[in-house]
Amino acid sequence: MKSEDAEVMEDQISQEKMLSEDKDFGDGTDYRTVIKEKFCVAWDKNSLTGESATLYQGIIQKDQKLLKNIFDTDINTSKMRQTVLLYGDAGVGKTTLLRRAMLEWADGNLFEKFAYVFYLSGREISQAKEKSFAQLISKNWPRSEVPIEQILSESRNLLFLIDSFDELDFSFEEPEFALCNDWTQEHPVSFLISSLLRKVMLPESFLLVTARSTARKKLMPLLHKPHCVELPGLSENARMDYIQHFFLNDKKWAKGVIYSIRKNPRLFNMCRVCQMCWVVCTCLKQQVEKGGDIAVTCQTTTAMFTCYVCSLFSRTDGSSVTLPNETLLRSLCQAAAEGIWTMKHILYKKNLRKHELTRNDISVFLDAKVLHEDTEYENCYTFAHLHVQEFFGALFYLLRENPEKKDYPLKPFESLYLLLESNHSEDPHLEQMKCFLFGLLNKEQVRQLEETFNFTISMDVRGDLLMCLEAIEKDDSYPSQMRLLDLFHCLYETQDNDFITQALSSFQKIAVQVEEESQLLIYSFCFKHCYSLQTVKLTIKAELRDILDIDPTDETCLKDTVARITHYWQDLFSVLHTNESLREMDLYKSILDEALMKIINEELSHPKCKLQKLQFGSVCFLNSCQDFSFLSACHTLTHLDLKHTDLEDNGLRSLCTGLKCQQCKLRVLRLEACDVNVNRCQQLSEALERNSSLVFLNLSTNNLTNYGVKSLCKFFGNPNCCLERLSLASCGFTKDVCGILSFALTESRRLTHLCLADNLLGDEGIELLGDALKHPQCTLQSLVLRCCFFTPVGSEFLSTALLINRSLVHLDLGGNRLEDSGIKLLCHVLQQPTCTLEELELTGCVLTSESCLDLASVLVNSPNLWSLDLGNNNLMDAGLHILCDALKNPNCQIQRLGLENCGLTSACCHDLLSLFCTNQSLVQMNLMKNALGYDTIKNLCKVLRCPTCKMKFLALDKREIDRKKIKKFLNDVKINNPELVIRPHCSATESGCWWQYF
Repeated sequence: MKSEDAEVMEDQISQEKMLSEDKDFGDGTDYRTVIKEKFCVAWDKNSLTGESATLYQGIIQKDQKLLKNIFDTDINTSKMRQTVLLYGDAGVGKTTLLRRAMLEWADGNLFEKFAYVFYLSGREISQAKEKSFAQLISKNWPRSEVPIEQILSESRNLLFLIDSFDELDFSFEEPEFALCNDWTQEHPVSFLISSLLRKVMLPESFLLVTARSTARKKLMPLLHKPHCVELPGLSENARMDYIQHFFLNDKKWAKGVIYSIRKNPRLFNMCRVCQMCWVVCTCLKQQVEKGGDIAVTCQTTTAMFTCYVCSLFSRTDGSSVTLPNETLLRSLCQAAAEGIWTMKHILYKKNLRKHELTRNDISVFLDAKVLHEDTEYENCYTFAHLHVQEFFGALFYLLRENPEKKDYPLKPFESLYLLLESNHSEDPHLEQMKCFLFGLLNKEQVRQLEETFNFTISMDVRGDLLMCLEAIEKDDSYPSQMRLLDLFHCLYETQDNDFITQALSSFQKIAVQVEEESQLLIYSFCFKHCYSLQTVKLTIKAELRDILDIDPTDETCLKDTVARITHYWQDLFSVLHTNESLREMDLYKSILDEALMKIINEELSHPKCKLQKLQFGSVCFLNSCQDFSFLSACHTLTHLDLKHTDLEDNGLRSLCTGLKCQQCKLRVLRLEACDVNVNRCQQLSEALERNSSLVFLNLSTNNLTNYGVKSLCKFFGNPNCCLERLSLASCGFTKDVCGILSFALTESRRLTHLCLADNLLGDEGIELLGDALKHPQCTLQSLVLRCCFFTPVGSEFLSTALLINRSLVHLDLGGNRLEDSGIKLLCHVLQQPTCTLEELELTGCVLTSESCLDLASVLVNSPNLWSLDLGNNNLMDAGLHILCDALKNPNCQIQRLGLENCGLTSACCHDLLSLFCTNQSLVQMNLMKNALGYDTIKNLCKVLRCPTCKMKFLALDKREIDRKKIKKFLNDVKINNPELVIRPHCSATESGCWWQYF
């Protein structure tokens, strides 16, 4: 049964039949003539007048240059581009450009390589009935035109312009096998367009498709290797020229308007569209004439559009205007909201009926110019602009009836929770409506609307929004950058301090990036209301000159903008003293200049600053602006991290000055990979000798060499030195400095943790360090000798030292070629009642199953050992069998065992099952990178699901636990034994890798 809309359009759409095949081909001049006649009329109807027309013509001419070479050869494929997507904001001029392009082609000035160009309007196609593709494209042909078979048979010479994809009222859910390639068969028009877009119909033809930026994501999967081109609209300079011309009679007004608009980057961005530029200027002109504050109107997009919408329903000439009642306005707002959700921006007769709107009803909105009636298609209406529709869509959530009183489920577009859960990446079409909704929580905006429409607007939605935000925050304790930016944009629109404070009351951790002024404005405003905030990770991705993006020759504008940006930075970093719960700030990979460092120093030096940890990891300091003078003023700061930041001479001087100051309370200093050479190390050592607070120093991955380490030994070997933990991994020193190092260890009274990994110490160096371990005054508790190039000989030196040492509890020997023979004596020592060792790392020590008998004795007899890592050794199933017997022994106290990449196979299944069933001490195990197989893991799950299983953490290969067949068993384990965690990774522990922790 035909719909009423289809019947209406049936009278409008031409019904010319396909032409006879026996007529001459001709050169298509008659078709070009028809195109010129049709599109000249359309151009005249849509043309602007006055100064706007002059500007708009300039934009069209600029944009036409985009089309000249748009189908040129792709440099990546060396083939002509066949599909081009031209996208841009609503109203930016996509349709106008394509209509103009049709005229230019008809005149032979554009797309000369194509014999025929066909223009397909999304709005028109959506109303077309079932037909063949030939019928669809033949409506503009003159009667003397060529046979369609001859034209379509040369599809490589054809170009199809599909205008306004977002106006196609189709779902595009047809499977590809159901599409058609026969242009003579009749099908639903949605099938025809889908077949054309997906290159099933006329695969050699060329396509140019236009769409709004918000519809781009929906369109991309339908297109075959599209080349995407953005239609940018007015440049920044063009926008300012427009505003200056609009306020030509008063340059002072023009300057104030430009300044106010530019203070709101989102509003200034909207002005890329010529129509929006006119709307904004018109509203501000009215404000100026009434003596209003244009700065307040420009503060948010909601304030601007409230002003605009209210102006549509008021008459400046004193004439009366018909106002909609609350029910009628609610119906229009409901239609607007649903259209934004579904990306349908045209109101057909069926849409009006659905929302109980009649032609007479909408006359109120037509008169007010909220709605426009299409001049080409009957019973077809659109909002004056997409942003107008978004504004009325947002207003719907204030006017809607109480959802709890409805006796039917909410539709998706009625759900506040779903709207708030959306983000600009996944649902860009909802972003601005969501911002308007929050903006309408502002009492001043509601007051203006109430005065305009003459009825009271309920603010119950305020409480509903807070409840939804609370529910969303519970599901996302550390919200992503994307979600935060969306939320902060919305909160900024409210300009309501109390609401923002309530909305952000539970945020304790925030991680954001600042790349442009709009983000800086939003974050600087919202951060001040996060009173529970404890941790901030802030990455500043652009330096000041990039954020400004203005003409450097315009000194006045430059000065104003620099002052504005600086104020934003001051506001943002003021959180350091206004929020007394803030304890940690991470500026990882930020770009900092002198102005920013000055602000940071001032805020850290504020008496109310309570920050404890500050991280400058991988930060780029511009123009040698490293300034750490805050060290002498911030009495709460205990942790400073500069890893992967090149420490310059002035930065080192500033750091050393701070360390020498008695007011400095720094306890942890990380300087990994900071380009600390011998000379700088000596300066640092001298400063540290005068410091009485530092307990942790990491200098790893700096080329200190033997000379640098000697200067450090003088520092930490002093009995009065407070240092407790020191990491010198990958510092380029050798055995030659081990004697001095050994002496310093015997002199130190507080050093408990030392990491010497990745240095060429050899057996001789290990022997000298062993002497220090034997010394009764040695206080070392953790010694890391990973990859220090020693052999079984060095292992024997260490074993002998362990017989005497009474302080060491953690020893890492990984990455050294100890072999089976090298751990025999070590295993013997570990079983002695006097051995204090608790954690032992033997990863990658070239061990085999032959060492497992010695290791098994350790597992059973060691009095203190509870953690053993044997990863990356070829123990194989035979070795595991021996270890499992020991692990099941009641005397075994091992709690953590690492067996990653040990050559295990499915043959070890029985041993593992037996272990998990009977083990009483083992709670953590790493079995990654072993070929256990499906059956083994399935059987393990049967044991692990038992609540009596002692295991608390198990690491298995990602490729194994991600298999669909395995997931159901893992889910069963999770349900029945919720305390057990199974993951595809095994995180380093703080005790085992203490030098990596901050």
